[in-house]
Amino acid sequence: MLLSLIAFAYALFIEPNRIGVRHLAVEDDALNRVLKGKTAVHITDLHINTIGKRERTILKIIDDLKPDLIFLTGDYVQWKGRYDGALNFLSRLSAPLGVWAVMGDYDYSSSRESCRFCHEPGCGRLTQQHQVKFLRNRADRISFSNGTVWLGGFDPESALEEITGVPELLPQDKAPAIMLGHNPLLFDSVDANHDVLILAGDTHGGQIPLPAWLWRIMGYEKNARYSHGFFQEGLKKMYVSRGLGTSHLPVRFLRPPELVVLHF
Repeated sequence: MLLSLIAFAYALFIEPNRIGVRHLAVEDDALNRVLKGKTAVHITDLHINTIGKRERTILKIIDDLKPDLIFLTGDYVQWKGRYDGALNFLSRLSAPLGVWAVMGDYDYSSSRESCRFCHEPGCGRLTQQHQVKFLRNRADRISFSNGTVWLGGFDPESALEEITGVPELLPQDKAPAIMLGHNPLLFDSVDANHDVLILAGDTHGGQIPLPAWLWRIMGYEKNARYSHGFFQEGLKKMYVSRGLGTSHLPVRFLRPPELVVLHF
């Protein structure tokens, strides 16, 4: 009984705040030729209510890392929660080569508020509150001194129910590609012959360790197959981050939050 109470207290009060930094060497010759020596930070599943100690710690870590690029893969807010904290957080992000993002399903939980990520309230003008470039089912060709990279983003509004259209976002000229997507099941819609690096989140690593069969019974195929970590099939590769926040229950046990640093 005492051990159970200790474990619960750890999962509730300690582990959710133990933010780790995961360094990942990208093993992709094409990407490395273009982005040689560059670093990128991957952030996902913040689930921010307000800017507090946790958020300030994350921002300090990013500031100390001084990445060349920042990638975000969704769920910046709590379900039908307030958006001001998340927008404030995004306004504090900057990187020399850009900050790129996609939305998560939680970000659409309040349709009127979700527009604020890209536009000023009450008008169609692009927001000036932050420098984050949101990719909604589109890919941009980004030029660097050593070549170009296709950077694509898939939107969960169309991806969660039926993931289609992914091949159209990928380059046909064999240029190296990075794809941002919230739901890791995106991986299944990419042909194994595409040389692409996919970054995803959404699963939180499960927040607690459970067997794959139990995740399936609960309807979480994404957790059963792609809970967290690195996956590869043919030429396509994916890293699924455990993310930084929590949902449903504010606990983490043996699934600490992580901020991922990609080294090219």
